[in-house]
Amino acid sequence: MSAGALEFVVTAALTPDQAAVIAETLAGMDPWRTLGYSAAALTGALVALHPDLTRYLALRDGEPQGLVVVRHPWLRGAYIELFAVLPAAQGRGVGRAALEFVESRYRDRSPNLWLLVSGFNSGARCFYEKHGFRPVGVIADLVVTGQDEVLMRKIIRCE
Repeated sequence: MSAGALEFVVTAALTPDQAAVIAETLAGMDPWRTLGYSAAALTGALVALHPDLTRYLALRDGEPQGLVVVRHPWLRGAYIELFAVLPAAQGRGVGRAALEFVESRYRDRSPNLWLLVSGFNSGARCFYEKHGFRPVGVIADLVVTGQDEVLMRKIIRCE
């Protein structure tokens, strides 16, 4: 049986059930595990409404594959506040499709996409660089003492 197409559901907040399931998974995987995020804190963030946040839930056959949370406007662009591909969906093009989807949503409204990636998360940093993001600075001790965050930018529209 072949898997269905990947779809993106755009929402201001996840339902409590969706948020709890995704948060539990994220709390057990890096970078969230190393940075000390609890499932409860992640759940709260995923259900909270904020006028500058939009969530993009990646689904295949109705099952969550990943999640992107974007803050817009932010520093002449859009800031990818959370980018996650769930373990069972990794290596299947979900991350690439999610980045392409987000870029298409903001290209007409913003010249830049921004994100932070934990310094220890070399796999994610390599992934982002492969998709056009470039490091612009390092912020020491931002989330956890002793851990750097790397600010990355992708120019998606020239002005």
